[in-house]
Amino acid sequence: MLFVLCILPSISGQERSFRIGFQASPVLSGIHSSGNLSVSNGGNLGWKLGIISDIHLKEKVSITAGVNLAFKEGGELIYDIGGNYLPTSDLSDPLLQAGDKPLPDGVKIRYKLKYLEFPVGLKFRTESKGSLTYFLEAPVLSFSFLINGRGDIESEDFNFSQENIYKDLVVPNLFLGFGVGIEYAINRNNSLIGGLYYQRGLFDATKNNGWSAIQNPNITPMYLRIHDDSHVRISNLVVFVGLLF
Repeated sequence: MLFVLCILPSISGQERSFRIGFQASPVLSGIHSSGNLSVSNGGNLGWKLGIISDIHLKEKVSITAGVNLAFKEGGELIYDIGGNYLPTSDLSDPLLQAGDKPLPDGVKIRYKLKYLEFPVGLKFRTESKGSLTYFLEAPVLSFSFLINGRGDIESEDFNFSQENIYKDLVVPNLFLGFGVGIEYAINRNNSLIGGLYYQRGLFDATKNNGWSAIQNPNITPMYLRIHDDSHVRISNLVVFVGLLF
């Protein structure tokens, strides 16, 4: 955004124009694990709030950039085999991290993640038809940094909500996505934007510090620790709603 503000004076007198606005977009987010012992069990409904900008390179091509806060990305995983999946987090009850198997078989962890995002994309527009213009935006790279991580931990015996699980999560992530939409010109300078976007995280969202605990057939020790090396990735379906000035 600093770069955009610096070049604004130089492009304002040229044919290609600069526009800025904001978005408030609902997001349906999901979480998926590559491991055999954990499966996805539903997503989260979240929001993206932020600043958007559009720099026209040609009549039908522009670069987009922005700064967003993304709320409640993630979803729920069920761990078929229990263990200790949050060993370094600041949890409210120390029993959730005590011993080889503090979390039982079938435990559910719902991840609620807040990211600071810096998306950059390339937008291709059609000819205007009256007040309407259709567009395709691809690719869209979103450089994201985790600023808060909360989790709900649930089993048949207990239910903890809004636990601080930040220390067991990876801070940087990179999302790759694309989207299609419509721009409606309210007047010469102001436009409403609506679209549908898909994003997928390229990096593992968890640090994999934990382990699953499997019953030891030799009795001693009681459990065998199996390191959790699964890759947990986030995907988002964004109903984009914005206003450009």
